[in-house]
Amino acid sequence: MILIVVLNLFDIIPGKETDYASYLRRVQPILDRFGAQVLLYGLTRMIYMGDCTQEYCGMIGYKSLADLRALSHDPDFLAIRHLRDNSTKNYVLTAIEGFPSMLDAATYLENGGVAGRRKQ
Repeated sequence: MILIVVLNLFDIIPGKETDYASYLRRVQPILDRFGAQVLLYGLTRMIYMGDCTQEYCGMIGYKSLADLRALSHDPDFLAIRHLRDNSTKNYVLTAIEGFPSMLDAATYLENGGVAGRRKQ
């Protein structure tokens, strides 16, 4: 069951497309090893609202924050991370823990929660 979704928004630096493609080919087996699922990966086609201008978007699902942290510190991932970091710009990476429903989100907010952060 997916509990955490990581939203990736970014642009690829012109001339670095093959470096990023290499990262994609090498990161997939690492994602598989940690049970992560690619929920969506593609190009931004329309911005309905806001100032988000990144051309690419990826949504990766994890079973827990612990799995995300473990992947982020995995030696195999660290060995290829430079391919991602040196070939992208305007990168936004956000880990999202979902509410069971919109009603639960509304109740959380009405009870003094802060939008975007869950009480610990």
